[in-house]
Amino acid sequence: MKINVLLNIGKKPSGASRPIIEFCNVLAKTNDVLIYKAFNPNKKGIEYLLREAVGFAIKGKNFTPGWIKSDCAITIIPTYKERFIRDADIVFFRSAHLIQEISQWQESKGIKVMRVSNVHMLKNPVKISKNIVLIASSKMVYEKLKILYPENRIFKVGNGVNCNFFSYEERKHETPRSVGMILYTGNDGRHKGTELGFELFNRIKQNFPDIRFLVVGLKKDKRLPKFVEFINGEKSHDILRFYRDVDIFIYPSYEDAWPNPPMEAMACGCAVVTTDVGGVREFAINGKNAIICNPGDLEQMVYAVKSLIENPEYWKNIIDRAAKDIKQFDYAIQANLLEEVFHEILSCC
Repeated sequence: MKINVLLNIGKKPSGASRPIIEFCNVLAKTNDVLIYKAFNPNKKGIEYLLREAVGFAIKGKNFTPGWIKSDCAITIIPTYKERFIRDADIVFFRSAHLIQEISQWQESKGIKVMRVSNVHMLKNPVKISKNIVLIASSKMVYEKLKILYPENRIFKVGNGVNCNFFSYEERKHETPRSVGMILYTGNDGRHKGTELGFELFNRIKQNFPDIRFLVVGLKKDKRLPKFVEFINGEKSHDILRFYRDVDIFIYPSYEDAWPNPPMEAMACGCAVVTTDVGGVREFAINGKNAIICNPGDLEQMVYAVKSLIENPEYWKNIIDRAAKDIKQFDYAIQANLLEEVFHEILSCC
């Protein structure tokens, strides 16, 4: 298959871009995959025109993200217009901003396939042409898309985790000594439960003053409690180091499609306490390989973390089971499922 991928990947880690790159790295082993990065996506006015002009100047040059290894060429184009895209079997994208543009492209550019992994799109649906095939990232997203877009063809392929990179190392101690979470700032900080995570840290600190608390992110938040260690996560290896330093990982999100961090933490040997959002129950079994709490329920999450700290054998069992179970979601498997979907889409057209 010849697959064109439209992806606005940048120089810093992105939970939205990582799954697409990981999918492409596996697909590229048996398919012709090319990633296009436009130089001016989602911009308006003078800034749009200036970035487009720069895009023309560097058109065709390869882009290297730096934070993640890409086995596919990432070529720069001025803007996502049909004339800059080669003919292919599949054109694969995830940004809702591209729907109207891509829906008008000729069939020679490939069957139009959109990855839907954003809860905001479900809450604020946009018009999607019938000629765009949708691939949901979780059962929850799949069911909602069926209601919102009954005339579109819809499939489901969950996110995965690179178990070669996010890998389990035996813990060097017998009891949990650290609690950590991803630090989301700005608008993401609200629905990802950052404030709830801070409150949980404060509560656990009161009961267990010797526990370390860590966060990893792209920017240090001024609200961060003074006792919390901040790790700059501008490189994937920084994120890996964070997971390997964390014994109990919390994910206090209020809403998600299919979150990557709990899977990465499980693969790295953390005991995960997560909220019941999106596709969590597709890879996590409550009380077996993770602890699943109701979104927004601080007391439940505090109790879960306490139970792990106070019961080291339970903590170890969660870690061991998680590290084994999560391997079935390695991208080598998930990308093969995506490839099967692509073949099915092509066979029906």
